[in-house]
Amino acid sequence: MPASRLLFGLALLLATAALLWQPYSTPTGTDAGVPLRQSLPQIPLVPQRTTVLGYHRPAFGPGWASAGRCSTREAIAQAQFGSDAVHQCRIIAAGPDPYSGAMLDPSAVEIDHIFPLSAAWDMGAYAWSEEQRRRFANDPLNLVAVSQKENRRKSDQLPSRWLPSHRASRCWYARRLAQVAAAYDLPLPRADAAALRAQCRFREPPTLSLG
Repeated sequence: MPASRLLFGLALLLATAALLWQPYSTPTGTDAGVPLRQSLPQIPLVPQRTTVLGYHRPAFGPGWASAGRCSTREAIAQAQFGSDAVHQCRIIAAGPDPYSGAMLDPSAVEIDHIFPLSAAWDMGAYAWSEEQRRRFANDPLNLVAVSQKENRRKSDQLPSRWLPSHRASRCWYARRLAQVAAAYDLPLPRADAAALRAQCRFREPPTLSLG
């Protein structure tokens, strides 16, 4: 094979790899999450999200539950940013925003439900007991400290309509949301399951079948 053709083929291979590769990182102070190949098969799939009337935030409890001397909100901030991030139940220090990658202003930190409460309501939480809804709203698995701006931008959207602007966090976000859905037996619309799968493509090795 002529050297020019060999070099062209190598360049094409490298260009294709660059297009397929996406950066990946686990945000500081968070868990990497269960691989999608483990969690997604456990999640029931439905054609689409259907709005269920009656959602209101107090259906998931009056607010953050107590966690030690403070509340779940401060506990999440400490877990993510370190024990010195909270003083007298106030968040006084922060770190990078998992959703945007930018440094967080401690005064603008909010705690986001990775699987939004209203989306959970639509996908089946409307039929849960009050205790189960309170537990879901305060479960650290479903909580992350982010900026007010990113929290508002995400709102109650699922991954087919919203993804973190920080591309390196997208597989982490996909893993966590799928892990929450599997843990609480919450269905996902097919479009959202496909969106999750796309975020971790080329990052997780395929499951090999020996049968």
